[in-house]
Amino acid sequence: MRALVTGGAGFIGSTLVDRLLAEGHSVDVIDSLSSGKLSNLAEARSNRDHDLTFHQIDIRNAEVVTLIERRKPEVIFHLAAQADVRVSVSDPALDASINILGGINVLEGARRAETRKVVFASSGGTIYGEPDPSSLPVTEAAPQRPESPYGVSKKVFTDYLVAYNTLYGLDFTSLALANVYGPRQDPHGEAGVVSIFAGRLLAGEPCTIFGDGTQTRDFVFVDDVVDAFVR
Repeated sequence: MRALVTGGAGFIGSTLVDRLLAEGHSVDVIDSLSSGKLSNLAEARSNRDHDLTFHQIDIRNAEVVTLIERRKPEVIFHLAAQADVRVSVSDPALDASINILGGINVLEGARRAETRKVVFASSGGTIYGEPDPSSLPVTEAAPQRPESPYGVSKKVFTDYLVAYNTLYGLDFTSLALANVYGPRQDPHGEAGVVSIFAGRLLAGEPCTIFGDGTQTRDFVFVDDVVDAFVR
């Protein structure tokens, strides 16, 4: 299978690329390297048995459409995103330009390439908002109440996936991810507390908890997330 991974030099994306290559698939990676790191793909790129092609390009660039059309992936894993909630609040136009308009470029490329399926890395908490404790656990049928521009952009792009499925028959899966942690994780990301605490424990330093310690969050290991992507 020929697969294309946007955001493939990032924490989750590079882990997914490793899995796809290990399973013998041909992989194209699109990444602007604005937050991703080429070093995350160093081992994969050094293996001559791997069919891996890297394209440094921003998904907001219209050339992404023709690039995808030319490479003709059977499946696109769309992980490229502006993923900082704080940035989305301070600069919602930037957030929308990447997560919505950039995403539409990916969908247009998929349509022209006659891609079979798009698998999208969405977000759970930011789309569904603060749940009512009596309604836990949150299901896909729960009301969507995004509380930040980031959550709105993820919801809107999911609506575009539905539209492209209706108009063009483009199959899709949208994975509402919780707080992902694991190797290559950026400590400044949404689940950064895991890597921050790990670093403090390794250094023999105390772990600081804000509040009274009764807060709860969902965490999921990156390999389990990749399992869901390739399933």
